Amino acid sequence: MKGVFPAPAFDIEASMDCGQIFGWHKERGTYSGIIGSAAVTLRQSGGRVHFVSDREISADRISSFLGLDEDLEAIRLEIAKDAFMRRIAGSVKGLRILKQDAWPCLCSYILSANNRVDRIDKIVKGIASRFGKPHSVGGRTIYSLPEPEDLAGCDESGVRSCGAGFRAPYLVRAARMVALGEVDLEAVRSVDEPEGREVLKRLPGVGDKIADCVQLFAFSKYRAFPVDVWIKRVIERVYFHSCDVRHDEIRRFGQAYYGQYAGYAQEYIYYYARTFGLKAGGW
Repeated sequence: MKGVFPAPAFDIEASMDCGQIFGWHKERGTYSGIIGSAAVTLRQSGGRVHFVSDREISADRISSFLGLDEDLEAIRLEIAKDAFMRRIAGSVKGLRILKQDAWPCLCSYILSANNRVDRIDKIVKGIASRFGKPHSVGGRTIYSLPEPEDLAGCDESGVRSCGAGFRAPYLVRAARMVALGEVDLEAVRSVDEPEGREVLKRLPGVGDKIADCVQLFAFSKYRAFPVDVWIKRVIERVYFHSCDVRHDEIRRFGQAYYGQYAGYAQEYIYYYARTFGLKAGGW
């Protein structure tokens, strides 16, 4: 199946390579991965996105996955609270927060604990290729991550051998809890952000930061403000005179200061800091 749809105010490279999603394959500007049950390849040409899929999937579904149903200009105006954020928002145009499927997003972020972006991506692909299902699209074979029911039956040592390390038992146990209905991921969609955080933290290996990432990237809880080492350093430098501030205080500050789209502010800061370095903004 092939198609094309408009993609105004969108930068596929910034959105796919900013560290919010893992397990996708990039080759000469084309991205291949899984959306729902379909394998797709995506390529941007000007203000349009072209796609090929291995099964039926609507252009609207892909467009929504890419965050194109949000008013990005309104969001950027909302978070541009000061000169610091206006500078970042002006230099990171077209980055949109994706709307990932909940289970693959949760898997990826459990694997993100004490880990680098490139390493997380490699582990996610390794687990998918060993335990997931193959798809053929755009001349490439890609693999979907195993569903909770499938991963729940996997041996922890096999998951560990894919590079998961100490995260392997967390991932397998989380799969079992989701498969057994002990934690309903979709229930997070209908509750507010603080309650959603507590639901997700019932899963092994999930703390505040991972829970907030999943809320932001899978459930469009745009008030979520994940705090990692990059965000902590920047917020401390810019707003707290380089004083040491607890992670939970930074999260509350980010939400109060940036408001309903605090998660967008977080992702813009994170992308800018990782791309250009902490010194590039004069922080």
